[in-house]
Amino acid sequence: MKSILVFTNGEKIGDGLIKLPLLHELKKRLPNTKIYWMTDTGITIYNSRLKNIALQYIDKIFEKAEIQPFIWKKISKKYNFESMKFDCIFDTQKAVMRTIALKRIKHDMFISSSAAGLFSSKKIPKKNNKRNYYLDELISLVDLIHPGKYKADFKIPLPKKLLDQLDKLFDKNKKYFGYAPGAGEKNRIWNIENFIEVAQYFEKKNYKSVFFIGPEDHWLISKIKKSFPHALYPEEIIKEFSGPEIVMSCTKYLSCALANDSGVGHMLSTQYCNLFKLFGHHDAVKFTPHSSNIFTISSQDFGSKDINFIQLRDVITLIEKKLSI
Repeated sequence: MKSILVFTNGEKIGDGLIKLPLLHELKKRLPNTKIYWMTDTGITIYNSRLKNIALQYIDKIFEKAEIQPFIWKKISKKYNFESMKFDCIFDTQKAVMRTIALKRIKHDMFISSSAAGLFSSKKIPKKNNKRNYYLDELISLVDLIHPGKYKADFKIPLPKKLLDQLDKLFDKNKKYFGYAPGAGEKNRIWNIENFIEVAQYFEKKNYKSVFFIGPEDHWLISKIKKSFPHALYPEEIIKEFSGPEIVMSCTKYLSCALANDSGVGHMLSTQYCNLFKLFGHHDAVKFTPHSSNIFTISSQDFGSKDINFIQLRDVITLIEKKLSI
């Protein structure tokens, strides 16, 4: 196989981080195959903040192609897909009209679970009733393209130059606890006072606090800095790398981290450190990778989709148990 076109409707930071193991798996199973990534109307983080990582796997990105299902129209106004052909087209979304439009592009194999696999060249496996991590279904489709045994051991490659800078920032003789108290949506945010109490509690146990504040969470900064003037704020110190690269690389220096279900929470899911993720209305199973050192706490286990039903004492107890403090 020489070429594969992967089709999505775009990736925000969380989606992009979740799908990095998919890219890694495709390249591992098909090392000599060129990978093309295409979005329909959405943009992809692989073309911006995660570009340095994604381009280790992706050969070319077709962004906002706006493909058309109607045969009397060009497939895309932006790209000349009429002159292209791919050995395989991998449809990762399920909107039927987009799938019909996508199938107009010449190909030898077409893999899609849209419309229960109606358009797919190969039969799509039936789903079980068990709740699964979002990535699992995509990996099962990769099995149809090129069979293999999937090991959930992907670790994000980190820039050496950035790690060299972090070596100077973090003291090897100290223990560090990372916190990501924000989220793009307010209903995903556990009360900031709870984060402050957790950090104060573990500082008394000799863990130095490290805070990661997303671009939408600057309203938290003054309150956090007032409580933790001597904490580390790596994104304010290092300027040559993107925020996601800094957050992900910092996990190599953390004993553990606590985060809401957020983009920064996904950045901390590198498997380099223990991570405790807090969930409210979203499904913790669907959005958490399989890992021995990622632990979820969901308000739904407390009978509510309100994240603030998660009790402070339960969070501290779980962290202490896992860290064997």
